[in-house]
Amino acid sequence: MGVTDVLSLQALLAYPEELPEEVAAGVLRGMNGFMTAIGSRVTGGQTIRNPWPVFGGVCLGIARPEEIVYPSGARVGDAVVLTKPLGTQPAMRSYRDLNSPKRDVLLERFVESDLRQIQGNAVRVMTKSALEVARVMRAVGVNAATDVTGFGLIGHASNIATFSGVDIVVKSVPVIRGTLELADFFGQKLSKGLGAETAGGLLCFMRPEKVEKFSAMLQRLGLPCWTIGGTTKPKTKPAARLAPEVEFIETEFP
Repeated sequence: MGVTDVLSLQALLAYPEELPEEVAAGVLRGMNGFMTAIGSRVTGGQTIRNPWPVFGGVCLGIARPEEIVYPSGARVGDAVVLTKPLGTQPAMRSYRDLNSPKRDVLLERFVESDLRQIQGNAVRVMTKSALEVARVMRAVGVNAATDVTGFGLIGHASNIATFSGVDIVVKSVPVIRGTLELADFFGQKLSKGLGAETAGGLLCFMRPEKVEKFSAMLQRLGLPCWTIGGTTKPKTKPAARLAPEVEFIETEFP
């Protein structure tokens, strides 16, 4: 939402008694390391016992009201830009299957070294902060934005379409190399734009003349982005959809 002054994280650690303490401590160190890297820190939280591990928290940031970017306000004729490739769901499913009784079935179709490379890409996607992108959004000025997470690309784009009163047509989709085939193997809906993502990129809506500056500023930071479509005036109910000849761009991530 363009909030770039991140004050703190209140951490939640919930884990079973049989989980080694060093695992929970390592998670907390990782959380604090991430927050330190963006100029913030973990300042407190809660630790409880739970039958299964749950790690998370509440992040606190401040911004002036006029600086906040909402999932509404997209205009007809906007360009649609995405800042991370999709495909974390099948990548992480392959990680779980490699470490389960399903391993042999998975390796009948895929090479383990290829799967490890896909998983490494997905981890880089998920652990890359959106802070730098938020700063660029503020500098360039965008009309609307949302992250791409559990509802998938089309699910989150549909929210923007409804809140803004526009149609969104997605003509190209960047995906982590190898995840389309994995998603098909697992019966997931990545190719339909409905694959669930974890810590996915920001979906940004801006006037077309701003895309070059937006892309150049991210490139100087070593970050990619893709113009994936545009907005049009709705003929009926506002909606988001993949174009009939949508192009999938297989890519890596820095």
